[in-house]
Amino acid sequence: MQISPILERFRQYSGDAQIMRIYEKAASLQGLRVLHINTTARGGGVAEILSALTPITNTLGITHARKVIQLDEASGALMGHLVDLLQNHDEPGAMPERDVQIFLEKLSHSLIRTPELDADIYVIHDFQLVPLAQLFSWLQPAFWFCHVDTAHPNPHGVQYVRQFLDDYELAVFNTSASVLQDLPLEKRQVINLGIDPFVDKNQAMDRTEGIERIRRCGLDPERPLLTQVARFGRWKDPWQAVDIYRLVKVQEPHVQLALVGAMEASDDHTAMEVLQSVKRYVGEDPDVHFLYDPQRIGNREVNAFQRFSNVVLQRSQREGFGLTATEAMWKYQPIIGTSSTGLRSQIIHEENGYIADDVGASAFYALHLLHHPEIKDQLGDRAHAYVQQHHLLPGMLEDYLDSLLHICQRCEVRRHGIQANPESMESATKHESSQRERIADGATD
Repeated sequence: MQISPILERFRQYSGDAQIMRIYEKAASLQGLRVLHINTTARGGGVAEILSALTPITNTLGITHARKVIQLDEASGALMGHLVDLLQNHDEPGAMPERDVQIFLEKLSHSLIRTPELDADIYVIHDFQLVPLAQLFSWLQPAFWFCHVDTAHPNPHGVQYVRQFLDDYELAVFNTSASVLQDLPLEKRQVINLGIDPFVDKNQAMDRTEGIERIRRCGLDPERPLLTQVARFGRWKDPWQAVDIYRLVKVQEPHVQLALVGAMEASDDHTAMEVLQSVKRYVGEDPDVHFLYDPQRIGNREVNAFQRFSNVVLQRSQREGFGLTATEAMWKYQPIIGTSSTGLRSQIIHEENGYIADDVGASAFYALHLLHHPEIKDQLGDRAHAYVQQHHLLPGMLEDYLDSLLHICQRCEVRRHGIQANPESMESATKHESSQRERIADGATD
């Protein structure tokens, strides 16, 4: 058994049983080569997930590589419309046929088969690249990993995506509620996402350092602080964060708002437009701070704002999962979130945070936390415990290994001397059966 020094660090949080299951499953996959393909090297949830998964899987003897396909502005605009359709049943408009054909033509020239791209399994991330397995027959076997909130999609968006899914062995989602319901049960899988508590963004930070980092960003740490950490996007709804802040300010005149969203993701073609819109909405208020320069806002700064803000907001109207909420909960913060799919899967109302879709209720909860720090501490302790139990990296890793085992089982991958361990296969099969029951339950919620 190949021991991973990275995985060993998690015994204190995950326990021996889960760590041993991971070793057993990884042992039957040693020598496997996996290639991940996505649209951005840095910034955004997908890049975050891959940055966490790649080092730990490599230490387990499963070789991971990555290919980034960047989209031009026109393709980015078309894909922006697609994600709006996938996340909103009432979104107007279909996928324009002429633009789709131009996009697919560009995508068909985005890869050239070279030895560096040869793999045993391919993982294609998100809606932008879903056509790849159909366009390139050598990208087999593959699974598609969807990271957006497809709980209530527009049929036009589903129709576009669905035409490409027959070329994948699996379609993987972040929550059971987001699973596209017309997929065959044997092709559905859920990977519960998790964070790495040992990286700069999540590791422990003393108050002195945290307060100083907040001060350097132009805020007064002695005054109350509301924070939302999220990229500047339509579905993250920074406008509502401003509205909540304004209501809170009526009773707490010294309150400040930090909107933290470093612009690193190269596939986010609307971030600057949204940022400028929110700036116009705010006007000349000096107590609203926009922090988006990646040269100024690094992982340690994000850590400080998530950890030492008085109140953390997450106002996403649609959310595939919401890793920034997970990160803040790990830092003992009860989130004031929305009923979006990903947040609802993490926040238990009045147990480890609050779920409120309207501005008035959200402002009430923010004032409640400001005025009752002992309640905030109680909810924060439960938020931290919930993440430790459900959303740390080993849980995500085990689900991910089950997906690889599933494909090996279906396709009988035997290259490079890979021999499937029957016990690991049986464990993965049992896990899949349990997942399908959860997915079926999610479909009836």
